[in-house]
Amino acid sequence: MRKGMLIILFLATVAAVYAQEVNPKSRVDTSKTAVLRVTRIGNDTLPLYDIHEIEIYPRPHFKNRRQYRRYSRYVRNVKKVYPFAKYLGNLMDVMEQHLDSLQTDQERRRYINGVEKDLKNKFEDDILNMTYSQGKILLKLINRETGKSSYAILDEMKGDFAASFWQTIARIFGTNLKMQFDPEGDDRILNQIVLMIESGRI
Repeated sequence: MRKGMLIILFLATVAAVYAQEVNPKSRVDTSKTAVLRVTRIGNDTLPLYDIHEIEIYPRPHFKNRRQYRRYSRYVRNVKKVYPFAKYLGNLMDVMEQHLDSLQTDQERRRYINGVEKDLKNKFEDDILNMTYSQGKILLKLINRETGKSSYAILDEMKGDFAASFWQTIARIFGTNLKMQFDPEGDDRILNQIVLMIESGRI
């Protein structure tokens, strides 16, 4: 009798699985499912799910339309240059890994010159068409994405002479390749805008 019940249960299970297979509406799309960790609280089994942290900022208040326009222009400038800084941050990670695998200084120079040429071909027109304000924002965001100032990157990749030369040019035009990103101080608003871009809120 017990054996007969097991056979019936087995057949019922197979039938249920087969019914799901032949009925396309009841199929589970495994590409959209996720296996979650669980925890037990008393007699309950609950799923555990990691939620990405989202920082909420108060809506900015403006004293007048001029202040509002200035903020809107700043947001547009950040949205324009942020992809370049993000691209460069990812590129620096790839470059550092590849440079570690090269044996000689000649190989490293050849590789860096090749990357520099590719960057010029891809972005030279975009960079040349940036405004002064966009250029300053880009320098800050490069520091945010790479953890290094533009001066330090030039020094590392092209040498001290090239870094000093371009720093001199930058100073003539009123900017500084050594500027640092300060998310708690001068760049608090810039950091908030970037976080909102990253979370898809603007």
